[in-house]
Amino acid sequence: MKRSPTVGKQFSLIYSILMLSSILIIVYLPNDYLTFTIMGILFIYGVLIRKLEIMYPYDPLWVNGWDDSLDRFYYFINYSIKISALYSLHLISDFLPRFHIFPNQIPIIFQVLLILLIIDFFVYWVHRLSHVYPFLWDLHSIHHSSKRLYFLNGEKRHALHQLLEGTPGLALVYFIGADVSLISKAFGILAINMFFQHTNWNYKSSFWKRIICTAEVHRWHHRQDYKDAQVNYGAWLRIWDQIFKSSFDAPDSREALGGVGIAEEPHYPTTYLGQFYRGLKKII
Repeated sequence: MKRSPTVGKQFSLIYSILMLSSILIIVYLPNDYLTFTIMGILFIYGVLIRKLEIMYPYDPLWVNGWDDSLDRFYYFINYSIKISALYSLHLISDFLPRFHIFPNQIPIIFQVLLILLIIDFFVYWVHRLSHVYPFLWDLHSIHHSSKRLYFLNGEKRHALHQLLEGTPGLALVYFIGADVSLISKAFGILAINMFFQHTNWNYKSSFWKRIICTAEVHRWHHRQDYKDAQVNYGAWLRIWDQIFKSSFDAPDSREALGGVGIAEEPHYPTTYLGQFYRGLKKII
């Protein structure tokens, strides 16, 4: 399929505005009804990004598919897990011991970004190890099973894998004394970046792709052949891929991406329960 290399360049400014505005809006939200407010912002940005990927798709064949309902269900389940975990922290925060070494005196935006950096480090390593160990790959392969990429794919993951990726970083930032409301905001920003990272919108992220895990670089991680997908594990920042030598980009090779999915497993289950139990087969 031929894609115009110039189409996405005009959207660099739009991407910058949407990405930066989402960060600033979430960081400076009042803490009252924070969970519901973040959910509303996610809905608004999700609608905007969906409209853009329909109007200006990277791949027109990815605009619609049979798996819309399945992916919405994944999003509901997995975002509910995040909300439940964060709400539980709010409830028990007065009873758990904490080490107050987090720099709560620095500006709020830097606190949120530091929380994100820590969480992203653990997500990176759980993600990378999930491409190494078969029992983790069985859980994680759900995320790679889609044969198209669009904004909802970011939360398409096994519920157990969701817990494995999110718990270490969440536990650490909590126990070193980060404010629970700021942790919620960090997860909100990460959720919006998942939209941008997996979207079918044909945007160019300009210099941002050297810093942030954008769709331009993350698509390489979803290539069909397993051996080609061992790159770009980061969820938010590219720093971990750059430090640990897993970063890859080939912007001049527009036809090199090919299909996405798992070529080695053409008959992957197509229902939530089928994928859920397949992910557990090496555990149970």
